[in-house]
Amino acid sequence: MLLASSMRDLDLLVSGCDPFDAARDASRLPALNRTGDVSGLDALARLWTGRVPDRVHDPVTANAALRDLGFVLASLERHGVDYRTVPCAEETLLKLGALAEEVPRDSVYTYALRNPRDAVRSFTGLPEEALFIREVRTAGIALRPAVDALLETLALPVDDPELAELLAEATRGFTVFAQSLLSVKRTITPETFSFEMRPYFPPMTVGGQVLYGPGGAQMTPLLVDILLIRPEPGEPREEWYEQYLAENLLYLPAAYRAASDLARRHRPLLPRLVDEAARHRSHGPEVRRNLAELRSLMREVLRFRLPICNWPRPT
Repeated sequence: MLLASSMRDLDLLVSGCDPFDAARDASRLPALNRTGDVSGLDALARLWTGRVPDRVHDPVTANAALRDLGFVLASLERHGVDYRTVPCAEETLLKLGALAEEVPRDSVYTYALRNPRDAVRSFTGLPEEALFIREVRTAGIALRPAVDALLETLALPVDDPELAELLAEATRGFTVFAQSLLSVKRTITPETFSFEMRPYFPPMTVGGQVLYGPGGAQMTPLLVDILLIRPEPGEPREEWYEQYLAENLLYLPAAYRAASDLARRHRPLLPRLVDEAARHRSHGPEVRRNLAELRSLMREVLRFRLPICNWPRPT
């Protein structure tokens, strides 16, 4: 499972990296934000931006720098200050994004999966934000092996005996992912999220491009959709979906973007396996088992995507 291990290693390295010696200063961010102290935020942004030339030299340090600058620059934006008033801030973000091979601002990955567990960066310091970061991290970790498993199914026929276990692995990961985000939904009130947390995820213009703050569309379920159920050529939703991908794939880490490229060279799994099963001479035990696992996976995906429906669990 090369994708899972490579992303795990990168996320661990970045979460343990502190090129700005920012851990102590970052703990001041919630207080600065509570009081709307834009002078203090500006001073912190200038301090960290000034440390980039001497302390950032590879993708790991670049991602850690994007994380920490993302927190302070987005805080300025939330309080009505254009982050570009910080000298060299925009130029610095562009250089960091190029070095990291990622979008040149904070993302859901820097915000959660690459946020240090022992020195958590936070906009508000609220227990709800701590839970949000923790559960999004858990969700992202759970989907790594799920995506790997689905990638391994791309070339397997509907009667391959390995297919069932790969689909079951994907289902296990997706279930943990969905349960983690359900915990967020149940615990954080709409008022807290909308008025206390959401303002710290503002759009920012970097290099002439409007880039959006950490959000659900940037998360790995995008790859699950691409692998499983994306529209095929000629389907009515294809044009809309391609625009959706164009807007959101750029926020994925480089390894995930490469996985998307690989997936899109194959048919999506659901229609392919259904078509192969329909053409199969006989529905032997492998085919039946594989289709049962496919149904289990699709049930979890639909339960997450269409929560208002009453999707029964398999008995």
